[in-house]
Amino acid sequence: MKKISILLASLFLANSLYAHQIVAQKEGNHYKAAFWAHGKFIDYDKHQLKGAKSYDKSAKELNTGIDFSGKSAKVLIDGIPNMITFSFDSGYWTKTMEGYKNVSPLDVKGVVFDSVKSIKFSKTIFAWNQEFTKPKGMKMEVTPLVNPLALKPGETLPVLVTLDGNALIGAGFETSDNDEPTFKTDKYGIAYIPLQKKGLTIIAAKYYTPQVEDSVVENLILQSALVFNIK
Repeated sequence: MKKISILLASLFLANSLYAHQIVAQKEGNHYKAAFWAHGKFIDYDKHQLKGAKSYDKSAKELNTGIDFSGKSAKVLIDGIPNMITFSFDSGYWTKTMEGYKNVSPLDVKGVVFDSVKSIKFSKTIFAWNQEFTKPKGMKMEVTPLVNPLALKPGETLPVLVTLDGNALIGAGFETSDNDEPTFKTDKYGIAYIPLQKKGLTIIAAKYYTPQVEDSVVENLILQSALVFNIK
């Protein structure tokens, strides 16, 4: 029974390593980055937010900055954004006998089974422009190939997933409806995502790879989310 409990805990923590995404939200006269986790929003260290860009109704980039002076990070934009993108450092994750923990392997006493650096990107669409069907040059990016705001539950959204500007083949996903869906990108980097319900919709592609640039950890996890609301 103890072994089963450890296995279940490990599986849960492995899922929690993925099922967190960064979302843009309007708050008063500014915008903020909210951290979504398993159906709710939770607190995070404001300095994990590394970058923000925004685009207006003509898909032109707006002057965008992050104000770290308060309790939380504010995203200040010179104009009204139709889309906001974020980059976010989710830190080190280390697998021990108790599963994955949000700590550096250097701080673990005992056996380390896996160590990863987690970086997240996101794209929140508030209003549509046809130019948003083209990638914006993010390290890893999920690009809708049709207007997702015009779709209804039960319909399917085609998306393109790119890594360093190239189509990413075989990328897995998680969504706000499903932590481990079976669909993956095809040889063109395209996947067809079923939309299940109204409200906040998050579609995140996942990429896991060995890496040598960071001497602290063995592997790298990149995630990129497309965020929008279905009416």
